[in-house]
Amino acid sequence: MSYVTKNYTADGGDTLVIGGKLIVEEGAQVEGLPSSGAFGAAANQALSTASQVSGLKNDFNALLMKLKDAGIMVPDTWDITVRLAPALTDPVAAANNAKATVSLADGAITVSADVDALEESESSAPGQGTHKWIGLGIGTGLPSVALAKYNGGQLSDEDAAEAVSVGLDQPGEFVLYIRAEEVADAPKAFTMKADGYAEVTITIILAAPAAE
Repeated sequence: MSYVTKNYTADGGDTLVIGGKLIVEEGAQVEGLPSSGAFGAAANQALSTASQVSGLKNDFNALLMKLKDAGIMVPDTWDITVRLAPALTDPVAAANNAKATVSLADGAITVSADVDALEESESSAPGQGTHKWIGLGIGTGLPSVALAKYNGGQLSDEDAAEAVSVGLDQPGEFVLYIRAEEVADAPKAFTMKADGYAEVTITIILAAPAAE
């Protein structure tokens, strides 16, 4: 009768693989684990000095965020949504949006559009150049977009105001302009991060519309 060892060393003893059960007896010590970060100690939370329930709630929520960021508590789940920005101020980009559809599934945003039918326009943002722009509304599910980071950069109230200016009226939404001709050649990926939420990577794909 054969027996498969679930706990064993590999890589010449450099790796210990635990496929079964690890029992730590009373009085045993484990050295070398990180004191902070994933699966370590959470960042310190000062004692609350709140005299009102609202202040105590804020202190308690801050503690929860630190537990989640340290990996001690399961992080919150993102509620990412996507739609085409309904009121772009650039008439050419607005016309491009009218020729596109968008969907989200399994961490990927698929924009369906005939790239050849889209038109170019110059971005109002310095240095962005002339491209076949499509404006997407990315929803974070957060009460404010200023709580989120996009590709490591903190979003702000200015991003929220820009979203409103192009018809994105849901809290936590921001506008993301894509260069359709570039995304058609190579998918674009971006990351989202917020306190209490694990970093998530979203990929944008541009595909030709389905044949009728």
